[in-house]
Amino acid sequence: SRIAHIIKNKKAFPNQILAVTFTNKAAKEMHNRVSKILGSAAVELSWLGTFHSICAKLLRKHASAANLKSNFTIIDADDQIRLIKNICKAENIDIKQLSPKYVIAIIDKWKNKGFYPNEVKINFKDIYEKSILPVYKIYQQKLIELNSCDFGDLILHAVKILEKNKDIREIYAKNFKYILVDEYQDTNYIQSRWLNLLAERNRNLCCVGDDDQSIYSWRGAEIKNFLEFDKIYQDTKVIRLEQNYRSTENILTVASSLIKNNQNRVGKTLKSTMEPGELIQLNCFKNGKDEAVGVSDEIEKIKKNFSLNNVAILVRAIFQTREFEERFLKIGLPYRILGGIKFYERAEIKDCVAYLRLIYQDKDDLAFERIVNNPKRSIGESTIKLIHEFSKTNKSSLESSSRKMIEKNLIKPKAKIGLNLFLDLISKWRNDLKIKKINHVKLLQIVLDESGYSAMLKNKKDIENENRLENIKELLSAMKEFDNLDSFLDHVSLATSIDQDWNGEKINMMTMHAAKGLEFDVVFLPGWEEGLFPHQKSIEEKGHNGLEEERRLAYVGITRAKKNAIISFSMNRF
Repeated sequence: SRIAHIIKNKKAFPNQILAVTFTNKAAKEMHNRVSKILGSAAVELSWLGTFHSICAKLLRKHASAANLKSNFTIIDADDQIRLIKNICKAENIDIKQLSPKYVIAIIDKWKNKGFYPNEVKINFKDIYEKSILPVYKIYQQKLIELNSCDFGDLILHAVKILEKNKDIREIYAKNFKYILVDEYQDTNYIQSRWLNLLAERNRNLCCVGDDDQSIYSWRGAEIKNFLEFDKIYQDTKVIRLEQNYRSTENILTVASSLIKNNQNRVGKTLKSTMEPGELIQLNCFKNGKDEAVGVSDEIEKIKKNFSLNNVAILVRAIFQTREFEERFLKIGLPYRILGGIKFYERAEIKDCVAYLRLIYQDKDDLAFERIVNNPKRSIGESTIKLIHEFSKTNKSSLESSSRKMIEKNLIKPKAKIGLNLFLDLISKWRNDLKIKKINHVKLLQIVLDESGYSAMLKNKKDIENENRLENIKELLSAMKEFDNLDSFLDHVSLATSIDQDWNGEKINMMTMHAAKGLEFDVVFLPGWEEGLFPHQKSIEEKGHNGLEEERRLAYVGITRAKKNAIISFSMNRF
């Protein structure tokens, strides 16, 4: 409305308005709405877009100031990983110890703080930063040689160009009469620095956001940009947008009285145009399994009045979906997982199950192939191809073929050592299962330790591996519900083979982070117990920051609901 108003009343030309948002989807939507209000599709808002797209545009015009040519390429995450791997190889850095994804995350963190390699101050508490800085130097040099940028560079280069070249800064600062920013609570240091530089002349900056929905500090978002806005820009006018168009009065009251406990906030009182509506429910269960049953019973009751597409289960951590998936499969409630993979389809779960399948059944070639070199045992593609050919000719399974090929000395020495080790382990584990009668849960723990699979996940420092370890813990806890290995394996094959992607109505499951910006008639919020939500790490964090962010996440979760919100917790979880 503001953009349309500025243009309609001839306060500025369209190209004198800078409007920034976070996603392409939001930018497109904004463009459409402005055109609709003005009733002309011809409005050319050349500076409406995402932070990255506008910085890329600026950078192409002044590429030489960043030692680039204007036709530079923007590389994606896969290219970044490949480049980092090559650098680590050349520098003799072991990527088993230091995963390329982790290296990229640290480099990205530095870029978001506005540091070129020569400006980085190392945090000595982090034992890895010392090894990553030289990689950052080479990486940045390589990008320049390749005439490329990564996403972090788009904003970083743009900021450095504006800081170092007063003439270029003047052009833009003079041109942008109005600067408007969406979702301002999600900005990081480098984005707010860029806005400061562009707003320094006209000091006409309008930011919209909700400090109570700032849940991305782990991605570098700094809520203080929002909270200290009026200190940086002295004559700020604060307009509270307190009319809520989504939720009932009761939902808003609960959300407001929860978030009121945060000290770091501007504060507002949400009002609803709707009736008070249902009270929020709070249910306590004995354990996670009962919670899943309780939620499914509730869904069965309400599905007469609500489409399943309008029902969501929002969790703090993705492994929590497992209990619900098991329950819904059992009673035939269709569901989809948004922004995540179904539990038994996650790579680490498939790996664990493949080990158990091969121990249980020596002719399981698919399981053999999946795990023979996982973790790495120097058994490359060419060796696996040879085993395949031998098994085809001799009509024998991959496992028995590899045993025969070792006897006949048909495998290269290095691969032979790895293969021998693997086959010996499989034999030992079969013995554990059949002769020693070790139970299936204990067996998987032994397999994870002796195969080196657990060590592989623990040695690699990155967030994803922490999640994988959490998922494996959840798998071990799921296995306890079965009497033996065969009943568990049956269950898994059925859980994965039922084709769950029926079109039509499905319950939505996702994390609260993934739900930001979405809305549903009915929202279930399970697992609200200390340690899980609020998450243990946030409780241990010094100061109130961690806990305050968890509270904001709870606020986001509750306010996704339009009509009903049902919170639950269980007395014990694992």
